[in-house]
Amino acid sequence: MTDPVYTLGIDYGTNSVRALVVRCSDGVELGTSVVYYPSGQQGILLDPKDHHLARQHPADYLLGLEKCVKGALAAAKKTKGFNAKRVIGLGVDTTGSSPIPVDAHNVPLASAKKWAKNLHAQCWLWKDHTSWREAAQITALAAQHRPQFIAKCGNTYSSEWFWSKI
Repeated sequence: MTDPVYTLGIDYGTNSVRALVVRCSDGVELGTSVVYYPSGQQGILLDPKDHHLARQHPADYLLGLEKCVKGALAAAKKTKGFNAKRVIGLGVDTTGSSPIPVDAHNVPLASAKKWAKNLHAQCWLWKDHTSWREAAQITALAAQHRPQFIAKCGNTYSSEWFWSKI
């Protein structure tokens, strides 16, 4: 009989990041952990002057990752025979269309003291709608030049999507 192997799943959501340790042979869950993002309101940075704005601090993602992975592994260690060295797989799921402005070294602008409080330097959360004008322009151009492409998404490009935000 071989020693069991495990996989670690990480799921980034809108308000939290979650981790799960599973035994590969039968899918039994051995440990879980949830870490809520500490910044803003329920992890979301808002601007009372602009109801379209929804941002997140990129540091919350790293903090959440470290804490939830450690938490899930600590919970799994309570299972007899579990060994973290036998984790052989990693799966990560994230919220899409949430670009993060970075500098020339690929470091999030929000990490620099100069930009730390600037909402435009934070991660533009998927549900940020500040780029509604850009989305309307993409929709109009696509309808004019490539209507078959825009037809696949209900003939409207969303301000929640990546290209309108950048």
